[in-house]
Amino acid sequence: MKMNKLKSLLFFVFAAFIVTVTFNLLNPVFSYAYVNSGSKNFGAYILKKGILLKLNKNYRFKAYITESVKILSQIGINKYSEVMVPFSTKYQKIKLLYAYTLLKGMFKIPVGKHAVNIVSPAIAVSNPTYSDIKYLTVSMPAVKDGSVINFSYEMDNFKPLIKNGVFYTNYFSYTIPVRKIDFSLIYSEGLKFNLYLHKLNKYAISKKIVYIKNKKYVELAMSITNIPGIKKESYMPPMKNFRKYISLSTYTSWNSLFRNINGLFIKAEKPSDGIKKFVESAVKTVKEKSVMQKAASIYYDFVKNFRYIGISYGLNGYKPEPANITFKNGYGDSKSLAALLITMLKIENINAYPVLISSLNTADLNTKSISPEQFDSVIVGLTLKENGRNIKYYLYPDSSSYEAFKIPFSLAGRKGAALLSRNSFKFISIPAEKPSQNEKVFLFKGRLDKNGTLKGRISIIYKGLYSNFERSSLKNIDNYHKKVKAANFLYNFIPGANIENFKYKNIKKINKDVKLNVKFFDKNYGVLRGDKLVFHSVIPVDMSLVRLVLKQKRIYPLVIGYPFEHISKIKIKLPRKSDAYYLPPPLKFDNKTGSVYSKCSFLKNKDELSCLYKFESKKPAVSVKDYKKFRQIIRTYAEYLKSYFIAVSNVYFY
Repeated sequence: MKMNKLKSLLFFVFAAFIVTVTFNLLNPVFSYAYVNSGSKNFGAYILKKGILLKLNKNYRFKAYITESVKILSQIGINKYSEVMVPFSTKYQKIKLLYAYTLLKGMFKIPVGKHAVNIVSPAIAVSNPTYSDIKYLTVSMPAVKDGSVINFSYEMDNFKPLIKNGVFYTNYFSYTIPVRKIDFSLIYSEGLKFNLYLHKLNKYAISKKIVYIKNKKYVELAMSITNIPGIKKESYMPPMKNFRKYISLSTYTSWNSLFRNINGLFIKAEKPSDGIKKFVESAVKTVKEKSVMQKAASIYYDFVKNFRYIGISYGLNGYKPEPANITFKNGYGDSKSLAALLITMLKIENINAYPVLISSLNTADLNTKSISPEQFDSVIVGLTLKENGRNIKYYLYPDSSSYEAFKIPFSLAGRKGAALLSRNSFKFISIPAEKPSQNEKVFLFKGRLDKNGTLKGRISIIYKGLYSNFERSSLKNIDNYHKKVKAANFLYNFIPGANIENFKYKNIKKINKDVKLNVKFFDKNYGVLRGDKLVFHSVIPVDMSLVRLVLKQKRIYPLVIGYPFEHISKIKIKLPRKSDAYYLPPPLKFDNKTGSVYSKCSFLKNKDELSCLYKFESKKPAVSVKDYKKFRQIIRTYAEYLKSYFIAVSNVYFY
């Protein structure tokens, strides 16, 4: 009898086990056995994501998104416990369908009414231009290790951003692994559009006819499983370059798309009396009124009076504000500022036009995907006749830090589209920068006395992007904080220094290089050892260089963003009747990624030590293959800068 009871008990236990295993296999949301390889390191993974798109012949577009995310650690809790979806009230309506957290595969914790909010980002609060931008935020409840957050929402794009324009991109790979993604597109039969698949198999898409309310539609569908997470790395190219995605556009040619976008700019470029007076005042000061001088003069007055406020090109529509509105506001996003600057240049009969650019912050331009979503900035192009040739120049209206005809490093070498006229456009590449454009020149002249006290002056000349960096950090701070900044720079390589005086120059003159002059002394710079005076050269080790190559190996190319040169010239007077007992040997090292050169000499008749240092990074990006070479150059240079010098005197210093 006892044996029969035991057998019955074992049978029920075994049956319960089988049911549980089968249930978990059929319901992956409840399965704790499955974790993508290495998922723990990501903090979470997507169990399942569903994307359903509906597009009708009137270009009304709805998206239904559902998502289940398995939380694995505190990293996942920090990243995914709050859902945030941006949208524009001018063009979109959003509706949360459901949101809840699943604990232990069975306890469903719904969100409370105070956990769901529609909020305005900071930029929308302070700038009416973006008053339509909102965020749907959902604070998921009871999120902890092992829980699954589930949410679904509907996005109704009730108004096209451009006439007849529907644009949508969905990414299938993320920074966390994905177990399964289901994608469906339902559209009115006969509707033509551009559909582009990036790193996805087009043969994986199925096609069938469906009927909705007795109307005929076409459905495209595909499913993808077990997508690995994309690992992040410092100084890597844009994440979008490595992601799988599908892109939808109701424009089937770039011609028709750019014709409409250019029409929006032409409509905005209407000069007012106030704009005309502004231009007249700007060019009045130009002595020799060449076209370039007029353009530069207008640009410099423009960047002094109008500021950039924006999130991204296209987020609140692709239509620039009328030039007069931007002129009255005193601010605008990239497209609105570009429209205003073009209006001003055209008043002086300067051939100016908008140029749409995909910056270093976004994926490389792909002409197979016909969508303005690829561009994230608008600059102004000029075509000027010089010696019978048409020469192209570019102006960057979004900042008060860049000289005329120079643009940010994030746009240099990037591809874009110049909208030359309503019916004419051209894909272009912005000229790449040369190392000599971005220089940091360090100059020192001083004296080292017999007691080891160093006195002298340092001058640093910031050129190109370095000038822009310094100007941006200095233009809004007071003298006290300027001194702190100057002192921090000096203390990085001469920690015992005393600053006698300092001065920054050309902070507000964007057509000139920013300069820093520092006069200082340090009583303990040299160390006496009998008849020998030991000291280091007066040159900082640039830690930004060292940080670039802290990793021994890389997964992705190293993106610096710009080529550059660092040049240092040192002249130090040594104590009278001294001689150079030891100088570091000359250094010369060159490869395809960069070069380094250094040489020191001593003029005995002048008691003067003279050194020249030069480091050049040749490329804005270094491939994985060449990374080892670039790392070797920086390591060699950094170690060389730590070399010591020894001066010796026929007459003891003490």
